[in-house]
Amino acid sequence: MKKSILAIAAALALALPFSAGAADFLHLDGNSYDTMWQKGKTIKKHGTLENPMHYGVEMRHGTVGSNQVVLVTPYTAGLYISSTEDLRLLEVPPDLKETLLGSQDVLFIVPTYVPVHHLISWSVETRGSGRTEHLALIKDGKKIYPRYTLDPSLNRLLPHTYQAAYFGFSRKEILDVPYEVRYVNGEGDIISFTVDEKDLETLIREEKNFRA
Repeated sequence: MKKSILAIAAALALALPFSAGAADFLHLDGNSYDTMWQKGKTIKKHGTLENPMHYGVEMRHGTVGSNQVVLVTPYTAGLYISSTEDLRLLEVPPDLKETLLGSQDVLFIVPTYVPVHHLISWSVETRGSGRTEHLALIKDGKKIYPRYTLDPSLNRLLPHTYQAAYFGFSRKEILDVPYEVRYVNGEGDIISFTVDEKDLETLIREEKNFRA
């Protein structure tokens, strides 16, 4: 009987996605929100305030400027808003805390785009300069589309510089690796990269240490 129970437990463990383990993105509550907000006030900003690395953890590694992708969580969004409130002249609504605490199960994949010609000259000639409109996760050959948009108050507080586009997925979908992130950038190029267990562990660790 004992062996049967152990066998069933082992089978369940193998069947459960990585999200079922102890590793997860930060869940905010009243106390941790207040701690996060105060931490934000101690962070000295550097470089361009609306650089994607200031408000999300790097999801597509090794890119700078063109085709950066970050993952924005309630924690990184709150820390960013706190640390840039005065510098960016933000009018933070009194119910921001409730908004973030009520958004714990939605994470945002945010591709940004700087056309290459902007990096090398002031020429305006380009095939396109719009933000990303189409993005999906590809898992087991199937497309998982984003189903969530930013709350209007967060939409006013988070950056849209560098053509940032916010694609919302459930926490469960983001944690259920492996999958491919695929999107069409501002010049019509298809960009794709994979996220596996190792990548997820890095994202979770970097969120916990986030100070950008």
